[in-house]
Amino acid sequence: MSHNKVKVAGKSPSQTGDITVNLGDLNDITVSPINGQYLTYNGTNWESSIPQTVLPGIIFAAEGATQNYSGSGASGVAVADDIEFYASSPTNTITNASITSSSNWISSITLPAGTFRMVAVAGLELTASSGLVEYRWHDGTNLIGAIGNAGYTNDRVGNPAVAIVSPTSSTTYTVRITTATSVTALASQTARHAERGYLIIEEVER
Repeated sequence: MSHNKVKVAGKSPSQTGDITVNLGDLNDITVSPINGQYLTYNGTNWESSIPQTVLPGIIFAAEGATQNYSGSGASGVAVADDIEFYASSPTNTITNASITSSSNWISSITLPAGTFRMVAVAGLELTASSGLVEYRWHDGTNLIGAIGNAGYTNDRVGNPAVAIVSPTSSTTYTVRITTATSVTALASQTARHAERGYLIIEEVER
């Protein structure tokens, strides 16, 4: 009486019915991945591929420049005005993200669909020790994230506005003033903001 006549990929079973099949024994596999490669399907055939390392992108705008804010393109330093940030060579490695600027003053950042962590620090100057400027990220419709602020002295610059955003399509963001008490007039603003202000946007997920 015969037994174990069934073959798989040309391989006969052992007396106990076990069949050992190698990757190359399959008739639709014509490649042999080496250590560290993946077997992937390209829509027609199976092929070996090398894993790709995808690094998250980042936008960084800051350089401690001695540029007077009075020379920016900002419309003002009152509530609802957007703050501009100085960077002559900002870093942008986020695919499909763009920076809008004029004379090295950045007015807005446009991000593609994805999830991003955004940080902004502003250093606008004040005319009195009791003065305060507060600001938040703005998506064109709503204020979002935590409030950042700056006070009269340099050691009170550095409390950031922070937000996590997940746009589903291309969205433009600005940093908008929400409180402005004893803020130095735009025409009299000097270099504190360009020296101490910065933007950081980190890609979390795409």
